[in-house]
Amino acid sequence: MSLLTIPPCKELKGFVHHFWVASWEEQDQYTPATYYATASSLTEIVFAFRGSQKHAELAFSSVQGQTSLPGQYPAGGFFSMFGTSLYPHAIPAFFNLPASELNDQFLDPDTLWGKQRDSITEKIALAASTHERIRIISDYFLSRLSRQRFDDPYAFRAVNHIRLSKGNVSIASLADDFCLSQKQFERRFRIYTGFTPKLYARIVRFENILNNYKAFTHLTEAAHAFGYYDQAHFIHDFKSFSGYSPARFFELSGY
Repeated sequence: MSLLTIPPCKELKGFVHHFWVASWEEQDQYTPATYYATASSLTEIVFAFRGSQKHAELAFSSVQGQTSLPGQYPAGGFFSMFGTSLYPHAIPAFFNLPASELNDQFLDPDTLWGKQRDSITEKIALAASTHERIRIISDYFLSRLSRQRFDDPYAFRAVNHIRLSKGNVSIASLADDFCLSQKQFERRFRIYTGFTPKLYARIVRFENILNNYKAFTHLTEAAHAFGYYDQAHFIHDFKSFSGYSPARFFELSGY
């Protein structure tokens, strides 16, 4: 399998983490496989295609909400997948829904498109290239931004602060910075992310280790670099968000 990631346009940079395309060689398309999913701070909109590049046919489309839970799913049987990885605070902006409504959910994207529910999926299915698919979904997102009703600059800034700090942040201090009580801060943050601030920060820190561990000689070194001062705490978080110990997860997933 090959994986390509594409950054969004600058207008969507604060809402779309990236677009991605996964593709399989013909001999690998029908090889039984398992995808080991981890907890994720992002919401994924996915379109899977069967057939060949010249005769691709949409097999299914789905929305997987942000989640703190690991999972295992059958993979294979597809020529390619096209996906959009959204920050959860994009859900209120694009779809006028609290992000918490998508937590741990698998949905049909057509339930989110509103009046354009038929045309968006159909256009994606008929698009001749990844570039065209990105243009179609980007145009839709940009059209929605001008209509957003959920607008909470405090929550938006808090999300950005946690991500920039790679999850290493004092939640109590963050609430104080915005002159909010802990309860107010958590309620408003949950609307924008689906998580409590503490859980969101833990998942962001875990994701940073998962995406950057190859830059370190040992996983323990990576854990210390991302703020884990206790090996037991690191192992506990890793098992909670991946379902396995670090060694077993990397052995099974080939991550």
